[in-house]
Amino acid sequence: MKRTLLLLTAIISVLNLSAQNASLSAGQADLAGKDYNKAQSDFTNYIGSFSGQLDAYLKKQHSYDTSNAFMKSTKFADFKINHDWATGYYGLGVAEVNLGQTDDAMKNLQTAVTIDPTYSYAYYQLGMLKKAKGDKTGSCMDIGKALRYNDTLKIARDAYTNNFCWSCGLEFFKKGKMNVDIKQYADALPDLRTAVTICPDSGNFLGYLGKAYQGIGKSDSALVLYDMAVKVDPSSYSAYYYRGLVYEEKQKYAEAFSDLSKAIRLSPNTVDAYIHRANVCENMDKESSAIYDYKQIIRIKPDYGDAYYKIALYRQKLGEDACDDFAKAASLGVDDAQSYADDCKKAAAKVIHK
Repeated sequence: MKRTLLLLTAIISVLNLSAQNASLSAGQADLAGKDYNKAQSDFTNYIGSFSGQLDAYLKKQHSYDTSNAFMKSTKFADFKINHDWATGYYGLGVAEVNLGQTDDAMKNLQTAVTIDPTYSYAYYQLGMLKKAKGDKTGSCMDIGKALRYNDTLKIARDAYTNNFCWSCGLEFFKKGKMNVDIKQYADALPDLRTAVTICPDSGNFLGYLGKAYQGIGKSDSALVLYDMAVKVDPSSYSAYYYRGLVYEEKQKYAEAFSDLSKAIRLSPNTVDAYIHRANVCENMDKESSAIYDYKQIIRIKPDYGDAYYKIALYRQKLGEDACDDFAKAASLGVDDAQSYADDCKKAAAKVIHK
């Protein structure tokens, strides 16, 4: 009896799934044929077949999204985005757009991207609806999301260009950058997040958002953003430089050296990159490489006293005359160099008296 019930349950599940798929396929065919009333009916029937399961799905999705990597691979190992459900809401939204039911369309398209946050076509449709309502920022943010998840989506790329979304993103970036520059990192985050949402392919924007997270002590979040920045823009100096600083802070010196070297190749006259790479070299016991960087620092910034001091220490270690470098460092305000400079003077005086 028990086996019979299990078999009946399995058969019913297969039949229900078949009916669901039929409604979804019919709705998609109706959209292609521009029979929007019929499409609305078919998609509504499809959504009705799983609507009772949606809340549980969204709760599980939220738990998955907010879990760490270990939890995702264990407790939520079987979780998958239900793109078919998202397609049902998307199809219903598109049908309603064409029937002039824009408020309902926005709700259903929003549900589509809630179920599947990578649904580029749904973001595009939302962007177009927001544009029609005069919401330029909201429109550009959704168009930006469409491009983030499908950078070859021509209709989204055209809409991005035609709506001057780059200039919209730039305005938010400027405000965020201003706060980063004065170290108001928390205040910078909202504007930089918006800028990055609108312009997902800007390595510079991503780099500054990473810097803001780094500024509030969230270095892991910063690293994710720097990784994204160098992926979309391999010529982004700021992304390599600031990622190098995070690695230096985490004492991952090999990674820091690699990123700072890339930053220097992109901008060979930037003092700060040489300063940090020299420090990294010292921590890797690569003193001669560090000295090379200190010499480059002096080339760019001749009044940088610490560089003279470090070179002097290295020369002294090699048994070379370092007095001129100690004297120069002391004259530039390096207190630790003063005692060495004084010793040099005493030694010189003894030679004279002899």
